[in-house]
Amino acid sequence: MKCPVDQQVLKHDDIESGLPAYACPHCDGHWMRFGDYLRWRDEQPGDWPETTGHTPAAPEVAVGSGPATPGSVARRCPDCQYLLTRFKVGHGVSFALDRCGNCNGVWLDQGEWGGLRARGLHDNLHEMFGTAWQAEVRTQAQREVTESQFRRQLGTDFEKVNLFGRWLAEHPRASELIAYLQWMVK
Repeated sequence: MKCPVDQQVLKHDDIESGLPAYACPHCDGHWMRFGDYLRWRDEQPGDWPETTGHTPAAPEVAVGSGPATPGSVARRCPDCQYLLTRFKVGHGVSFALDRCGNCNGVWLDQGEWGGLRARGLHDNLHEMFGTAWQAEVRTQAQREVTESQFRRQLGTDFEKVNLFGRWLAEHPRASELIAYLQWMVK
């Protein structure tokens, strides 16, 4: 097997105790087979949040988050040579993961597993490539763009309006307050 980034031969190297992976000695990336990840996850102690009540199967495929970084070469699966698709992680994580649509293997660039682990997302890997997770990532990205536009348009008033809006959203009589404000500003 060869690294999808620099074509170096991958060496067996557990990414986590009991979680087999294959590391590139040059770029420090890791290739992880989806089945190995699921077995490892099932063997972990503690309560993992399960939405389905059973071990997840291969995730329903969502549309990836787009091409690799501009100027980079398309990455191929070390196991089956299919093209890898990038999926944004979201949830405060700026990087994207590469996944094979054929065998479901996942490529993690240097430090990505540590980044997922630090945010408690390493146990959600099986969900990250699904349509629900990716829809949430897109929704959050659009929310950030919209908020940024309002911040520019409203200038110094943005913080006051934002604070009021958060208070209003949590108020038990929000709809009545909004109706009054609409009546008042006419």
